[in-house]
Amino acid sequence: MLTELGKVLRKLRIDLGETLVQMAEQLDMSATMLSAIETGKKKVPAGFINRLTMVYPKLTGQRASLESLANLANGEAKVSLDDASTEDAELVTELARRFADLSNEEKMQLRQLLRQRATSHDAK
Repeated sequence: MLTELGKVLRKLRIDLGETLVQMAEQLDMSATMLSAIETGKKKVPAGFINRLTMVYPKLTGQRASLESLANLANGEAKVSLDDASTEDAELVTELARRFADLSNEEKMQLRQLLRQRATSHDAK
């Protein structure tokens, strides 16, 4: 069964008139691997969305959505803690641990806070 990301990839191929083999060649991977990514049999590898948007620039505006679909297909989202403080690491860990218990309203509040932050950050 196709993942949501797989549906996007298949639609892109159809729209471009490309076969699975052709798209795989463009993305420098085997057709078997691309098919396995589409069907969720293999995890979406690191850098895949970056490569996809570089090869198919028209997808650049959909990058955030594609990254979300890749995370969904992988069943996880990773957060780099390379430059994080101990407090930041604790916050990320707590959010991950309690995410499933958040109500839809609480998730909506978090989204609004993050969007406000992004908007104010972009205005600088």
